Amino acid sequence: MEKSGERKRAPRGEKRKAPGEGSPDAVGSPAEPEDSPTVADAVAVEAGAEGLRERKRRETRAAIERAAISLVDELGYDNVTVAMISERAVVSQGTFFNYFPTKDAAIVGLGLADLDAEAVHAAYDRIEGTPYHATLALFLKVVRDLDWTSEIAAMRARLVAQTPALMKLFLDGTFGFVSEFRGILTTYLEQHPERRTCPDELAPSEEAGLVVAEALEAAKFALARATADPDASLPEAAEVEAVVRRIVG
Repeated sequence: MEKSGERKRAPRGEKRKAPGEGSPDAVGSPAEPEDSPTVADAVAVEAGAEGLRERKRRETRAAIERAAISLVDELGYDNVTVAMISERAVVSQGTFFNYFPTKDAAIVGLGLADLDAEAVHAAYDRIEGTPYHATLALFLKVVRDLDWTSEIAAMRARLVAQTPALMKLFLDGTFGFVSEFRGILTTYLEQHPERRTCPDELAPSEEAGLVVAEALEAAKFALARATADPDASLPEAAEVEAVVRRIVG
């Protein structure tokens, strides 16, 4: 039994703590029990929770897409509604609209676009050449970043290739961000007049409009070819640009 007032010895091999270390009298917060969660534990738990949330989001999105595509395959595009897609995916219509703005977006697998103007401007700074070449390169990157390998992608590619209306929907939906993109390019050309191609003939907004329109059609051509033949490789911007130049002279 330890006598009152007698200092307890540290077990052999255990380092004695410095004065105030691990005691309520230390400057700062009192010591925590050895089994209490640490900051590292909290970060790990939060990261795990974020990972679970992200996985749940991916699963929900995939369920909605699969429901939309399978229903169109069974019933035809005109006969499918958001309510039917939500019911088959076992989600509420409110949840549906958290992932996709329209029925069409769910069918072609396109969520809500969120363009970062600074990131787009930085991309233009990195890509050499005319604004048209840079815009076409960025649009083709959008195509490359699409899901081309999953089961859902295979189902969608088959439907799109067989249905002209869905092909148009897919092409238009893939580049549904162009209106906002046009404004971002206009701002960039205003801030970087040295990158402009026709500064004497066109206002920045006019030049941006023509650049985006022409690059959009060229990128849609490349996307349509890739969708019709998934085994074909997507051409580079320079290759598509060369074809366009031969056409327009």
